[in-house]
Amino acid sequence: MFRGCTSLTQAPYLPATTLSLYCYQQMFLDCTSLTQAPALPATTLTTQCYWSMFRGCTSLTQAPYLPATTLVQSCYSNMFYGCTSLPQAPALPA
Repeated sequence: MFRGCTSLTQAPYLPATTLSLYCYQQMFLDCTSLTQAPALPATTLTTQCYWSMFRGCTSLTQAPYLPATTLVQSCYSNMFYGCTSLPQAPALPA
């Protein structure tokens, strides 16, 4: 949806609590000016729902809280790959 939007600095509100297959996959891929991830309140995940969501977001300095307690195949795979400014990974209560 926003893949490669290099001028995007603020992500939109993403209120979904139940996700569908691949729904946010690569949503912000290579958005190099994005500094803060949006809240991600989803607790029901599906396969690859967040796969590479922030991949290549080199200015991202704050990761979202990830509240899901049950994970599915590749749901968070590569989510923060290449986020070189992210000081730490988010806690995973799952």
